[in-house]
Amino acid sequence: MKKLLGIILATIMVVSVTACGNDSISSSGNSAKETTTVAETTVSTDKLAWADYKVYNLDQTSKVNNIILMIGDGMGENIIKATEIVKGDKLVMSGMKNKTHVTTYSQSVKEGKEKFTDSAASATALSTGTKTYNGCIGVDKDGNDLETICEYAQKCGMKTGLVDRHYICHATPAGMVAHNSFRGAYKAILGEMVQSDVNVMLGGGSQYYTPSVQKKAESSGYKYITKESELMNLTKKDDKVLGLFAYDNMKNPELSPSLVTQTSKALDLLENDNGFFLMVEGSNIDVSEAELNMDDTIKQVEAFDQSVDYVLAWAEKHPGTLVLVTADHETGGVKIPKNATAKDINNDCFTSGGDHTNTNVLLMADGASSKEICKNKLIDNTDIAKYMRKVLSYKLK
Repeated sequence: MKKLLGIILATIMVVSVTACGNDSISSSGNSAKETTTVAETTVSTDKLAWADYKVYNLDQTSKVNNIILMIGDGMGENIIKATEIVKGDKLVMSGMKNKTHVTTYSQSVKEGKEKFTDSAASATALSTGTKTYNGCIGVDKDGNDLETICEYAQKCGMKTGLVDRHYICHATPAGMVAHNSFRGAYKAILGEMVQSDVNVMLGGGSQYYTPSVQKKAESSGYKYITKESELMNLTKKDDKVLGLFAYDNMKNPELSPSLVTQTSKALDLLENDNGFFLMVEGSNIDVSEAELNMDDTIKQVEAFDQSVDYVLAWAEKHPGTLVLVTADHETGGVKIPKNATAKDINNDCFTSGGDHTNTNVLLMADGASSKEICKNKLIDNTDIAKYMRKVLSYKLK
């Protein structure tokens, strides 16, 4: 009987409701709170655990051949510190050799139309080097298409990839490749993404893989997968892959495939002599902060740091790799009590009611050409996009 109950419990679908906070969109395209359903089907055998703190020795001098941009959505500096208090040790990302602070305001904030950026405007800035209005994906304030980082990398002859835990057509991954004045147009955005020639796209949001999107994906040569077993069976012959592993958001960090598994397989598929650009997002740090749930937020940062650990270990063995770890904005207005211990890191540390804030975020950089981007104490998020182009520009000659 216990064995039977175990089988039933292992296969049951758990549905949880999460508030998307300021990274959800109202019909007007402005920031608004929205409830989403998270379908969790299979728990990964890759259990969540702290990555042991280690300082990696990445090549600093070679020309940049690969860029891995890792974005902790809503991951302000204080939530990193709070997580370290709970862990009782530094996070792996804290051992990266170069650091600076980054401003995150959008065009909407600049013009006084909004109080803080959303992920769409921030992703666009990180990808294109141009400020835009909240709710916009890969377009400027006048609605004109901007060249995304994936498009630039492809122009350089590089492969490209996106790894995410929310919808793959959600704001941050979409901002790396798509163009739309309304971030909530998920079907249209996914339809554009499967015509973009991005080699690897892994995340959730299978509800947006409609027959029309499927037709576009198939005509563009994408292999569509929905299971971890299918992911692990891929080889470099599978040049274009779309993996949607959940109907909605993959909020549970142990939901299969884990972020580490997604990241590791993406690296396997993308590695090539001409180099690649890969964006990896810890999507649900922001979602948990918007819910004012500190325990879940800490778990999300923990899972993200696991992936940072894997990426740095990979990059250490692959000279010419630039690793950038940052956030699109801060969420929650996290404040840490003086002389805080682990028990003091709780829901009371949130001070913004779950909203985003304009607090500067960290950029941590390591590997090839990683020092120069951090030479100033403060940069703008658009500078990250410009710097990625700068270190890759030699590929265009």
